Amino acid sequence: MIALREDRRLPLQALAWAWPMVRERGGAVGGIVALSFLASAAALLPPYLTQRLVDDGIVGGRGDVVLQLCGAFLVLLVAGVVVEAVSRLAYLKLSAHVLFGLREQVYRHLQTLAPTYYARTRGGEILSRLDGDVAEVQRFAIDAPMGLLNAVFSLVVALVLMLSLSPLLTALVFALVPLHVAALLLSRPWLERSTHAVRQQSAAMSSFFVESLRAMKFIQATNAAPRQEAGLRAHHGDYFAALRRSQLASLGAGGVQRILSGLGVLLVFAVGGSMAAAGELSVGVVVAFIAYTTRAAGPLQTAAGVFMGWQRAKVSLERIREIAAERPTVTSPAHPLALAQPVRGGIRLDAVTFGYGDAVVLDGASLDIVAGAKFALVGASGVGKSTLIDLLQRHYDPAAGRILLDGLRLDLLELAELRRQVVVVDQDPVLMPGSVRDNLRFVAPDADDVALLRALSLAGLANFAHAGGLDKPVGASASALSRGERLRIALARAILQDPAVLILDETTSGLDLPVAQAIVAAVDRVFAGRTRIVITHNLASVGDVDRVVELRDGGLLVQSPVRAVAPLLRVV
Repeated sequence: MIALREDRRLPLQALAWAWPMVRERGGAVGGIVALSFLASAAALLPPYLTQRLVDDGIVGGRGDVVLQLCGAFLVLLVAGVVVEAVSRLAYLKLSAHVLFGLREQVYRHLQTLAPTYYARTRGGEILSRLDGDVAEVQRFAIDAPMGLLNAVFSLVVALVLMLSLSPLLTALVFALVPLHVAALLLSRPWLERSTHAVRQQSAAMSSFFVESLRAMKFIQATNAAPRQEAGLRAHHGDYFAALRRSQLASLGAGGVQRILSGLGVLLVFAVGGSMAAAGELSVGVVVAFIAYTTRAAGPLQTAAGVFMGWQRAKVSLERIREIAAERPTVTSPAHPLALAQPVRGGIRLDAVTFGYGDAVVLDGASLDIVAGAKFALVGASGVGKSTLIDLLQRHYDPAAGRILLDGLRLDLLELAELRRQVVVVDQDPVLMPGSVRDNLRFVAPDADDVALLRALSLAGLANFAHAGGLDKPVGASASALSRGERLRIALARAILQDPAVLILDETTSGLDLPVAQAIVAAVDRVFAGRTRIVITHNLASVGDVDRVVELRDGGLLVQSPVRAVAPLLRVV
């Protein structure tokens, strides 16, 4: 579960969300911080050495001092390169661990959400949040604390060294700090609005690509390619406009900070140079102080970067929180009941009511399906047949009434076990990227090739199974397979799952009658004695059935397959 609450402590939430992953790498974090401090200390030594090089070596006429200090500079240079390389590699490993962990949390939560969420949410919008928004939060959660720690350390060391050189010049430089803070506060709303606009346009463009690529054959067939290109150009224009506004906001905020930093350097030149000309300071001190002033601006720039990063991360965190706010419609009970083994597959609907918002689909519907029976479910398109199947697999719970499997309420069973016992093969089965073997093992990871070939043979793909078919790639959107092959592979997956209840959801719709009858015959042969529910518009394709059930007006009407439809269990 994603622990994000609705309150004003968003920075703490971002850190708290990432903290478990950071804690797992506590040793690496300590090492990175230590290396960062070491690198900062090494970067602060050159100005001090420069002061000695100028005053003691060059002005003082000491060649040996010049050589010694040049050697010290070389050692610092090499050490800095080594420390930076080790630190960056360690940081890369830590960042990847946190990023992947956060993304897996969001994805885990997405897997618990109901089909209605995906029906109303564009795929590109979800992808944008999984990719860009999670990465933005990760960068802030890792970069901000480490950057601030390093900035504070560098600022303190620089302040001590600057005070040792000239308290007056130090006071002049740090008098500009309130102006830095004020500029950041004034830029905050602009940064936040522009970042939100970029995220929205990026998500819109991702959605455009996802939806267009899925529909490419239709686009080609309808000669809509020019219109799609125009749509893409429009998205590019909107995205560029948002990106330009965001860049202007960042450039404006960062530019003000650089101007203020440059103003500090100019003050040092003006005041320090005048003091050096009057003999009140040595040239080496002025040169060193200018270098320290530049380095002291680094921590201030870091703080500004953290602030601007937070404006971006806050937008991303709010977008992720919208996903977190989506609650699963169903969950496994804390103490699930166990189905008696073997599972028989008897199903009972007892006064079930369900709907989407104000639209009622089932209204007090009741039905008994005897274990091992074969039922045909018919009804007009959109009447709610697929909704009934979703209830049987418990993607939703009834608003009223109850559904039982072998006498046990579905909401008292463990979800994974229920969905292993109630399996659906629909008219457009989903095949995942990869080979036929990959798709079969998607439901049976431990099955060997012998079991996979047996399932293919039982599903009517014996020739396919013995012709290297396991290694055949299914192609993008299963385009390398015919519809009949896709259906039979889905049936082979169902065979590997070995369910007590098999549901064919318009599986043979649109197929030639002989092909449809052959698939149903394979089901009857393999699943004889199992409960079978066949949703269809064509009873001629389903073979012998024990009952025909019609869904109409929110109720279920049952008839014998040899008699006219009679309202036996009608509830309106």
